[in-house]
Parts: sequence; C-alpha cells; structure tokens
Amino acid sequence: MTAGAYLDYAGIGVVRPAARAAMRAAVDDVLAYGATRFGDFFAARDGARDTAARLLECHPDEVALVPNTSTGLHLVADGLCWRPGDEVVLFDRDFPANVQPWRRLAERGVRLRWVPPHDGGYRMADLAQQIGPATRLVAVSHVNFLTGFRVDLDAVCALAAEVGALVCVDAVQALGVVPLSVRRTPVDFLAAGGHKWLCGPPGTGLFYSRRDRLDLLRLAPAGWFGYDRSQDMLVKGEGHFTYELPLRPAARRFEGGMPNFLGIVGLAAALAELAEVGVATVWRRVGSLGERLRAGLRERGYPVLGPDDLESRSGIITFAAGDAGRIFADLTARGLQVSYPDGKIRISPHFWTTDGEVEQLLEALPRQDRDIDNQQ
Repeated sequence: MTAGAYLDYAGIGVVRPAARAAMRAAVDDVLAYGATRFGDFFAARDGARDTAARLLECHPDEVALVPNTSTGLHLVADGLCWRPGDEVVLFDRDFPANVQPWRRLAERGVRLRWVPPHDGGYRMADLAQQIGPATRLVAVSHVNFLTGFRVDLDAVCALAAEVGALVCVDAVQALGVVPLSVRRTPVDFLAAGGHKWLCGPPGTGLFYSRRDRLDLLRLAPAGWFGYDRSQDMLVKGEGHFTYELPLRPAARRFEGGMPNFLGIVGLAAALAELAEVGVATVWRRVGSLGERLRAGLRERGYPVLGPDDLESRSGIITFAAGDAGRIFADLTARGLQVSYPDGKIRISPHFWTTDGEVEQLLEALPRQDRDIDNQQ
C-alpha cells in the first residue's frame, strides 16, 4: 500500500521483502532450468525446517512443512487411533480451523467437551472441570483469534498431564510474535500457517510433533518423500528401486509428495529474517505498540475486549463500537487495514509497524461518548 497503514497481521501478514526477493530469484534462477538447479529447493526446505526448529527450541526432525494450519491439525485429528468414548476438550468461540477437524470425530464415537469463554478469555478452572479420565486430547489455540487472549499453555499441559491426555496447539496467531519453547512447554503437537505473523507466503506452514509422539499418528500421507531412502533409485542406479521402504523416523514423513517449493523458498527467507531479529525482540516491540493502542482506544471511549493482564496479552487488540461497521469502512477508505471479525474491529501490528502508523489509526477514530456492550 502506498498510503495509510497495514495493521492486520492477524489476518494476512505482509510478505517481507527478503521473502519476495527469494521467490522471484527462484522463479528466474531455478524454475527456468528444470532439474538442473532443483537441489536449491531442497536446501531451502531443509533451511526452513532448521530455522523453525530454532524458533520452537526443538529438533529439526520434529518439524514438517505443511500447506497451512488445518493440514497440521488434521494430521492429528485423522491420524490418532480413536476409541468410542474418548473425549476431546475444545474451547468455545475458537476459530473454526481448530474446531471442525475435532467435530468430525463424532463419527468415531468421540465426545466433545467445551471450555466456556469468560470475559473474552478462558479460566483454567473451567478447563479443569472439562478434563477427566476419558480425555484423550486438549485442542487449544495459543491466542484467540478475536480477543487476542493468550492461553497459559504451561497450565494446559499440566492439567492434561494429570490424566495422560495429549495437547495439540493451533499457534497461527502466536508463532512469530509470542515466544514459545516446546522444550520448556511440553505440548505434543503444534500447527501454524506461515501467512500471518511469520510473514511468509500463503500456502505454507509448520507442523511440530514431539519425537516420541510421531508413531501415534498412523495416517501419514503416503507420498514418496515420506519414506527413508526414497531417492536412492534416482541417485544410485540399478538395484535400488523398491517399494519396501520404512517411514522416515522424523516429522518429514508428513510432508508427502512434491511440495509448494516456491512458497517454501519464501517461508525460509521470512523465518531467517525473523530469527535474526529474534522473537523476544519482536514481542517487546509489539507489546509496546499494543500499550499505545490500548491507551489511545480508551482515551477515545472504546472498550478493549479481553483480559488486560500482561500474561494474557498477545499481538491482537480488539475493540467494540456502536457503529463498528461504519468505522471499519471509513478506516478502510483511508487505507488503514484492520479486520472486522464478529462485528468487532481487530488491530494487529507487527515488529515492522511504525509508531506513526499507530498514531494515524488512532487519529482516524471518532470519539465515542456512550457505553458500548463489549460482551461476546
């Protein structure tokens, strides 16, 4: 955009210049030569996995590259061996991507239990009431897509561990802005698309599986890249062609066949830039911008949704307005890109957002003098 400000990273992130340049170079320098330089794509794929592993503080063998968050979540929902009477705990008013894969399990006799929202967030006491001896898995979004409430994953893992349940995390609204170490926070599975806070191209994403959970997911895609020594027939010649190959002992078994290599090149570059800046640095910057937005919104009479304590904040700031539709249309007309989910206005700045862009948004908002219902 040549004017206005982009404040919608919770919707679609702006693909970073380095990522765009890497994809343009791949089109001209790799795709134009067929198989001659195709090894460059494999190097980018390995680099993306390695960088993602550093961000998550895990081993690269625990990371797979997938097209989006939903694909990663389905690897778990469709891959576990479910028994009638198993229970999955979900969070009400979560984004559909982290609800629909689990709802389909009713066909296998799986029961769903719901954690109710409370003041735009969730209480661990309510989660504890839903967890019981039949709980097989807790499916949780690290950050709620609407209110920006950040769930305490350490507390979720502790409650799940009491009954031996698994934890699967939709991290698409957190990864790249909220620091998370799966070495310290023992989630079992995690999925995140690359097109939001990671600032990669659409059609890319990450899936994490703790190493000792890999074999629980029995329905890995049967693409040839998922098998060990699958490329021997291409590089070693006669006598190496066989279908009898073991699954890779790594999350790469979930990558299936020919991937979106052009997107992966962009994702690799975006992840490399993010790692160079450091997620902790990103988090401090986004927190500072969020403080200014919250203060400015309240000065103008807008109620900010969700709990306000530091432990529950994320990169999302959402507010209610009596004429939210008109305000959203006016902001859009001014080139101020925000989101409008569920009748609320959602702002999501990133590390690269300037102070001036935040001030431009606040100055564009009319003052509200009457009470607004901020209940969801």
